[in-house]
Amino acid sequence: MYDFMEYCLKRFYRSSGWNEENQYSNLCSWSRALLDFHTPRGLSLVMSKLPTPQFKPSYTLNALPTLNGSIGYLYTSKPLEIGTSATVDFQDMIDRFRIIVKQPSSNVKDYQGLVTPDYLLYGRMFFPGARLEAMYVRRISEHLQYLVTAVNSPRAHVSPQVAMQLQYDVGKWCSECSYTSDDGLLGLRALYNIGQPSATGQWSLGTEIYYGVLDKSGGLSTGFRYRTLPNSNAPPISFTYTLNPIVGHMSTSYVAKLSDELVMCSRYDFSIYSYESDLAFGFEYRTKNKTPTIETEVDEGMITLTADRTEKLEGLIKARWGFTKGLALMWEGRFKNTLFSLGLTADLRSTSPIRTIGLEVQYFS
Repeated sequence: MYDFMEYCLKRFYRSSGWNEENQYSNLCSWSRALLDFHTPRGLSLVMSKLPTPQFKPSYTLNALPTLNGSIGYLYTSKPLEIGTSATVDFQDMIDRFRIIVKQPSSNVKDYQGLVTPDYLLYGRMFFPGARLEAMYVRRISEHLQYLVTAVNSPRAHVSPQVAMQLQYDVGKWCSECSYTSDDGLLGLRALYNIGQPSATGQWSLGTEIYYGVLDKSGGLSTGFRYRTLPNSNAPPISFTYTLNPIVGHMSTSYVAKLSDELVMCSRYDFSIYSYESDLAFGFEYRTKNKTPTIETEVDEGMITLTADRTEKLEGLIKARWGFTKGLALMWEGRFKNTLFSLGLTADLRSTSPIRTIGLEVQYFS
């Protein structure tokens, strides 16, 4: 499940019409959501407030296995309607298989036809240790935005780490330029969509080139993806292949939606130089609340009852098994006014199979 700050960032992208799925870094987002999910460890409590549509604080407390936490603040230039943990759309709070259709930007355009440069500013302090992290996202135009993140750890006695990204997305293709200060890494990514949106499926081809200024070394990765489009009658499927020839790593994945409730995925990783490989399987099962809700409206002395029979996603069960990472199970859902994630990881080959177990509870109002 996304934490509150990450959910606010995704809501900001959606309200400004930015499509994260059109980036090379998210080429394998469907398989990652099903196979690379993180289960909670110990007991965690996240509480957030919504004092204004622009300003939102959040507090995190981890009681087990050690006591730690964080305090964070987020501000957006435009109102960002979030809702409460009791009313928020549960589908948007979880990292899951999802078909994203680009929505038109809701930003107001000025007389030159440019999108109003809305921005998001976020900061968080972790304790103990007083580690700081910050983020600044700003839309420059309809197709251009930049993102700056920074991390400072006083106890590490190193300079703050700053990462910058400039992203340009026109729909047909998307490019990203990045730079990180800690290792002087320069990167360039690009993703190009082949074919017409009216077709049954679409091929996407992407590549990444990076060079380390400090250690004078570079790298290259490439990949392609095939997905059926949401406006076609074909069932949702996705096939991806990625290759990094420098380190000799290749990966293939296949995701298929078998029904409205069940999605399954498989992934095979192989190292060209060491011949090491890994095979992983995973699925997610959605439970829906079909109980109709009754809404009452009073207008000029007349009472109108409206039944809402829309099926809303109220729970998600995830499972993953692989030779390297072992078994992982997670159940995410809503209980009254709170959202929760309950998960565990296990190694079935060990005499003590349970590795981690945890519960995370989120509440915001």
